[in-house]
Amino acid sequence: MLKYLVVYASETGNTKKIADEIFYALPSDSKEEINVRSWNGRHDAETYFIGYWANRGTCSLEVIDLIMSLHGKNVAFFGTCGMGNDTEYYRQMENIGLVWLANDNTYLGGYFCQGSMPPMIKERYEEKRGRIDDDTIDRMIAIFDEGQKHPDRQDLLKANVFADTAIRKIPNNDSYTRLRDII
Repeated sequence: MLKYLVVYASETGNTKKIADEIFYALPSDSKEEINVRSWNGRHDAETYFIGYWANRGTCSLEVIDLIMSLHGKNVAFFGTCGMGNDTEYYRQMENIGLVWLANDNTYLGGYFCQGSMPPMIKERYEEKRGRIDDDTIDRMIAIFDEGQKHPDRQDLLKANVFADTAIRKIPNNDSYTRLRDII
């Protein structure tokens, strides 16, 4: 059994960048990083860092299946969201994973940041002009444009710090949080 397993879903490469940074930050040689599509239940670890991207406010079924399969593990979530740099939205994305996580796991926290979106998203926003007020469209395009810069070096640094903070919460350490204690 591995000490750490970093599993991610990434369509545009944003979440993989965060996964790479978390993997790099982990202190052990007993670690692996894989795309969730390669996870088949044969990979096992004491601690899971699970990454996903926001697609219409949720994560993929593959990620849900992985989360639901875990019992008695240390688990942390991370990911990227195209729709803005908003702490509340990030918390909602974290809660999406928590819904599926059994309460016999030790939850280590979550880290989410803004990510870029494919150009077709901006095109869809532009197509809505005339049907949705211009201020809303302009705001959505501004968020899209800002997202093109992410994840940036600051986001990666925060992912590195997150990995370090999460592993300090593992029960061998004195401070940790059981999922049932935070719900």
